[in-house]
Formats: sequence, structure tokens, C-alpha cells
Amino acid sequence: MIYHSHTATEAYPSRTDIAYASEPGAHYVLVSTRDPDEAEFRSFRIRDEVVAEEEVRVVEDDPVSDRVRAVPE
Repeated sequence: MIYHSHTATEAYPSRTDIAYASEPGAHYVLVSTRDPDEAEFRSFRIRDEVVAEEEVRVVEDDPVSDRVRAVPE
């Protein structure tokens, strides 16, 4: 998984993100904090500059760490 944040824009890969995406098997997770009341969390696969969004499932019961996890489907 490769992740980073977009502080002022939506959680969608920028042209730069797409150009530098060199791991075809990776989940590219983006978090947008542009809305101070609600973070936007999305995951993508990027292969040959083609962006495909993945469904993300939030798992609230993590017995190992007691934290909320988000898991790409």
C-alpha cells in the first residue's frame, strides 16, 4: 500500500501521482483533509496510467490494535 494526503483537493490521483505510479500491484490510498469536518479516504489501482478506484471497507473491530482499519476490497 502506498498512501499520501491531499490537503486542498479531493482524494483522487493527480497527474503527478499517476506519472510516478510505478508499482502496478500497489493500492494507492489517498486521504483528503480539505473538509475539516470529514476526511475523504479512497483507494486506487494505477496501471499504465489508467486509474481504477477500489471499494474500501471500514472495519471497526480490530481485536489486535483496537483501532479502526480501512481495507481495500
